[in-house]
Amino acid sequence: MTVLTRILLAPMLLVDHVAGSFAPMSTSETMLQGASARYRHRFINGPVQVAGMSLIQSLKRASLSETGPCRFTSLSNSRVMGAPQLCANANAEQILLGLVASTDRGATASPDQRRQIAELIEELEKGWEGTDAFSQSAYLLRETEVVYVGQNSSVKANAAGGRYRGRIGRALFRTDALFQHVLKPDVAVNVVHFRLFGLLPGAAVLRGRWSVPAQTELEGLRGNSSRELSANTLSVEFEPPRIAFGQRGMLLNLQLGPKSSVGLDTTYLSRDLRICRGASSGTAFVFRADTVRDGAALSAASRRWEEVCESKPTTSKTAAVLLSALAALAAVSPLQPLRPFTLPLMGLAVLLLTSTGGIVVRRDGKVPPDAGAGEPVADPC
Repeated sequence: MTVLTRILLAPMLLVDHVAGSFAPMSTSETMLQGASARYRHRFINGPVQVAGMSLIQSLKRASLSETGPCRFTSLSNSRVMGAPQLCANANAEQILLGLVASTDRGATASPDQRRQIAELIEELEKGWEGTDAFSQSAYLLRETEVVYVGQNSSVKANAAGGRYRGRIGRALFRTDALFQHVLKPDVAVNVVHFRLFGLLPGAAVLRGRWSVPAQTELEGLRGNSSRELSANTLSVEFEPPRIAFGQRGMLLNLQLGPKSSVGLDTTYLSRDLRICRGASSGTAFVFRADTVRDGAALSAASRRWEEVCESKPTTSKTAAVLLSALAALAAVSPLQPLRPFTLPLMGLAVLLLTSTGGIVVRRDGKVPPDAGAGEPVADPC
């Protein structure tokens, strides 16, 4: 390895010996914990590669040199891949996390950022291809934070968070955190923590049940997929969304919108990361686990969905009837200041009756496959 290459790769490979400080990007992406703390980076022009080599190959080669010590703790993975590959993956993961940190989970990523991120994801997937995800269930079935969605545009909606993560949704419902949990024995949860107008805390919770699709169902998913699906594909059936306001949903807890489903193909697992592809579009999702482990920054927030789902919800019809009654009272009230609230209350009642709870629905009123997880759809209304 040339002296120049060592100099270029040194910031990615030195462990513990290098002290660096970088400004936090956001509340949910503020620091790289555990192994991440040893590989903090800020990339301007993207990852450096050795000529004629992929990034993973460059990192693997560097990990064998005296300038690139690497520590890893994945006993499960160490049985199926050598130390150089593990070291290369660990470094590539930290580069990936550094690249996605400033993109608001992919929503504001530039084309060049998307290209670099996509290349890193593909490199990690290639090295993990053929692995049985269910043999690493401790890495597959756990709580995770959504840190990146490889969707080209999030103007109307996003594949993680639905309309709450579209351009208007992000402005009205400022995202505090975004999670996806796949848990034992068969629980799957998508959660968006937000602040309405940047002030009122709330959450949108999509709870469902995951299963391993039967062969006929898997063949059906493969028929609708833009890529070849592996045996690591999961199928999830979601309940109608829960929309909660106030701490733990105590102020208001609604259940509204349609049921939905999703297919997710796991393409990479490690101690800190899970990468999946949407069954229909092939959209890449990057999830990290170190930020939600016990004692981590988002540990408590990642579990608040349980309290929302434990409370009995108010249905959209019930809430609409209550709002209509209030509108009627305001219309006939002898108190003049209350009358202007009549039309807004009636408007809210109609909005509740027609709301999809953030789920993207086609113009014909049907929920497209994978809308819950969701997948981006070509024709959102």
